[in-house]
Amino acid sequence: MTFYTYEYLKNQNFTVSYIRLTILTVLLIAAFIVFLRYFRNRTAVKYRDLTVIFLIASLLMIGFQFQNFSALKSTRNNSNNVLGILTKIGKRNHVSPENLQTNTTTASDSMLVRNSKTQQYYRVLYNDDQSGFIIEKINLQLTNTKVKVVGGN
Repeated sequence: MTFYTYEYLKNQNFTVSYIRLTILTVLLIAAFIVFLRYFRNRTAVKYRDLTVIFLIASLLMIGFQFQNFSALKSTRNNSNNVLGILTKIGKRNHVSPENLQTNTTTASDSMLVRNSKTQQYYRVLYNDDQSGFIIEKINLQLTNTKVKVVGGN
C-alpha cells in the first residue's frame, strides 16, 4: 500500500513542464537571434531556413505544452484538495499535517489517511454531492502488505 506525504503533495514535481517551458524559451530566443542575423544579411538563406525551423519547433512545443496544461491544472487542483483535507484532519485531531499521509493523490471517497507518528488510520467519506466529508478513525489490519511511503518519513 502506497502513502503520499503532505510534503510530497505540497511540492509535487512538475519538472517535465518546466523543462518544456525552458526548451520553448530557448527555441524562441534562438529563432529571434537567427531572425536578426537574417535581417542583417538577407542574402544568407541559411538564416531564414533556421528561423523557420526554430519557429516550427517552437509551435510544436507550444502544442505539447497546451495539451499538457489542462492535465497539470487538474493534478494541481486535486493535490490542493487533498492538502486541504489533510490540514482539516490535522486541526481536528491536533496533529501536524506534515505527519499525515494519504493513500491517494486525488480527493476521493474512502480515502485513507495515516498518522505517521501514532500509526493511526482515518477514512474519509464524502457526501453525495462531494461538498463535505466525514472523518472516522479506523483500525486497519494489514496482512502481508508493505506500506510504502512516497515523499519521505
